[in-house]
Formats: sequence, structure tokens, C-alpha cells
Amino acid sequence: MDPSKPPSSALRPGLGRIRLNRPDPRHAGRGWTRVLPIVLALAAGLISLGAAPSASPTPTTSPSGAQGLPVAGAPAAPPPVLAYFYMWFTPSSWQHAKSDLPALGPYSSTDPAIIKQQVAWAKQAGVDAFIVSWKSTPSLNLALSELVAECRLQGLKLVLIYEGLDVNRNPIPVGTVQADLLWFENQYGSDPVFNVYGKPAIVWSGSWRFSNTDISTVRSLIDAPNRVLLLGSEKSAALYQPRASLLDGDAYYWSSADPLTTPGYQKRLSDLAAAVHRGKGLWLAPAAVGFDARLNGGTTAVDRRNGATLTSAWNDALATNPDGVAIISWNEYTENSYIEPSRDLGNRYLTVLSILTGGPGPSHSPATGIPPSGGTASPGSSPAQSSPSAAVGAGGSGSVPGRLPPSDWIASLLVAATLLGLLGLLGYKLRSRSRRALGGADPADPPDSNGQSDSLGRPLG
Repeated sequence: MDPSKPPSSALRPGLGRIRLNRPDPRHAGRGWTRVLPIVLALAAGLISLGAAPSASPTPTTSPSGAQGLPVAGAPAAPPPVLAYFYMWFTPSSWQHAKSDLPALGPYSSTDPAIIKQQVAWAKQAGVDAFIVSWKSTPSLNLALSELVAECRLQGLKLVLIYEGLDVNRNPIPVGTVQADLLWFENQYGSDPVFNVYGKPAIVWSGSWRFSNTDISTVRSLIDAPNRVLLLGSEKSAALYQPRASLLDGDAYYWSSADPLTTPGYQKRLSDLAAAVHRGKGLWLAPAAVGFDARLNGGTTAVDRRNGATLTSAWNDALATNPDGVAIISWNEYTENSYIEPSRDLGNRYLTVLSILTGGPGPSHSPATGIPPSGGTASPGSSPAQSSPSAAVGAGGSGSVPGRLPPSDWIASLLVAATLLGLLGLLGYKLRSRSRRALGGADPADPPDSNGQSDSLGRPLG
């Protein structure tokens, strides 16, 4: 969203007191030297306003009564930012249905060096926790142990999403679910890495394919909600309401919808959020960056719009008063919903997310050679660059309570650009008067432009 520039009348009173007419041409340049410090100081102050966080954020409240969360009426922090994280990759995984590859190369999910970089990038982008996809297999158990160890070191949290469906989208035996979740609870039930909500939160992926009896049996066995919180993945308020007493919340993985064009997108999320909160559960709202699974048999695609899709989904998620915003996804390459730095997209979508979260943004990594907001660097090549404001596109400005909305600092930059433009115009007039008075031309003057500029005040043409 491009904020409107301030009306010129708001700037004229201060500048109108500057005398432009000086009878002696020898003094024609002095107006420039006197005005320059004033306008530059004003511009710098406006830019600094955009860079600084709000000193007095407006407190918000959450209606959720879930354990570990603030009670209604008390000031609440911004909701945690989570990202769905997949750790099933081996070098051979990258040969199937992938149109792009990670900037880290065709990695293995058990490689500690890869995990270290992924966790560091996530923190730079403002991610508070990974929602890590898991079921008990030797390779996934190893990957989970490596991820937990790295998250302890860097201070990233984890939520578990248990994959309850097989590759054909059929429910796995409930006995397997019980055994896997008991193993997880015994292994990690008291690990602070999983205490995003006071105790480990487990999202049961595919809960809608299991019976109420199945859910009740598993819930009793793992002693939810006393030892862990068991969340469903129900797709609507109508599906969640009958199970509100069996679940401690819901995380809807809605990756294929377009927040800008799918009919009823916002209402579906709002209704589901209301149903979850009425049942005193946790609501993790989805926010997808885009979608395209056509190489894997899918038929639809949602364009990323250079960040506008994620920005719109982010705003829609926040409008549901969530207990967490769940980004889809960190590294789901088969469905092309990843934000992890990649060969073709570079750091672009980590930059977009950092704008929305207020995070510092991705930094250059000597291990990968990936520059900020650009493509993968290689010897002799110039990395593609992506402006944060351009990356967000026209999908609106994200806003998190207590963090400066992107529209605020973009507006400050626009005001500063306007002032600097007026300064340039003033200098041009002063030099023109000097040339007319002295009968000469300034050889440093650029050729006349067409007078057009882009949204940041940069000349076009």
C-alpha cells in the first residue's frame, strides 16, 4: 500500500519564509547553504521516525483462556510468529517435483550446519517458533533431536505438528498415533524449547479424518491438557464446534487459498477463530506466501505477487485475534510455499516477513554467500536485489501490536523524499538565478528530465 504524500500546503509555511530574491548575484548561493542543514536535519528526523519502534504501543487483549496466555482485559504481547518447518529432506528428495532449490543446496534435514543456518535466518526474520512436522521414524527422530539442540542454543521455540495421515491422505492406525505421541511426551515433554504456550503444543494434522473416540483415547493417554496441549487441524467452525471439548485449539493449514480472491476467505478464518476461542482454545491462524503444486499433480496456483499475497494473508490472520500467526511455510518446496532463501528467489520473502514482524531481516551469511534481499551470490555475478518496500507490493501493510507498521516508516521516507525534492528544486532555482545574473551556465546541471518520479521520489526517464 503506497501512503499518500502530504499536501504541499503542509510544507509551504516553513519554506515560504526563505527569501529567494537577493539583489547581489554574488550572494545567490548562500540561500542554498543556509537551507541545506535545516532541510537535511528535518529529513533525517523523519527517516529516524520510520526506523524507530513505537514508544507507546497500544495494548491488545486476547479472548483466549488457554493456559499460558494472558487473561482477557490484561495487556497482551503481539502473537507469536510461527512457521511450518519440514525435516524429511535427503539429497534425493530434491529430484522430485521441485521448480526451485534451496540457497543452501539440496540439503539433508539432519545436517547440523544446515539446521544452524535455518534457525539463524528464522530469528532474523522475526520468527518465534517453528511448527515442526514429525512422526516417529529413525530419520525424523534424528532430525528432531538436531533441531531441538540448535533451537536451545539460539533461543528459537518449537511446536509439534504430528502427521496423522499417510501419503494417500488416509488416517494412520490410532495405535501408531498413541505410541508416537507417548514417545514424544516422554522425550521432550519437559523441554523448555517446546513451552511456547506454557507446555508442549501438539497439532494433530488430519484430525478431521479421525473419530471422536480416537481423539478422546489419545487425549486421555497423553494426559492433555495437563501435560501437553492437543490441537486439531479442523477446517471450519462447523467441524471444530462439536469437538471443542476434545481439543485444546486448532491450527488450520490453509495453503492453497488466495487471500485476495478466494470467496469468503476472511469470514472462514474469523468464524473458525471465534469457535476456537469460545471453547477457550488456542487459535493458530494461517498466512501463506503463495501456492503451486502443479508439478505434483495439483491444478491450481496462487501467485506470490512479490510479497503482496503474504502481506494480505498476514493482515487477515491478525484480524482474527490469533494466539499465533502460522506462516505457510518455511520450506515446503513441492507446494512452492517456502520463504526459506532459495536459488531463484534469494532472501526476498524473508525480507518481506521481517517487514511484517519488525525483525532485523536476513543478513549476509559467509557460509552461503547469500546477500541481504538478493539471490544466491556466485563469483563474477551480481546478486539480484529486492527493495523491502517493493517486495511487500500492493497487498497492504502488515501491522503487529507494539511494532511499527510498514506504512508508517514508508510514509516517513516519502515525506523525507518530498522534502529532499523541494530542496533540489530550491537549489536549482538559486543556481538559475545566479546564472542569469552572472550570464553563465552551471556545467554540473543535468539534462532536463520529464518530471516523473516513482513512489520513493526517484526520477524516472
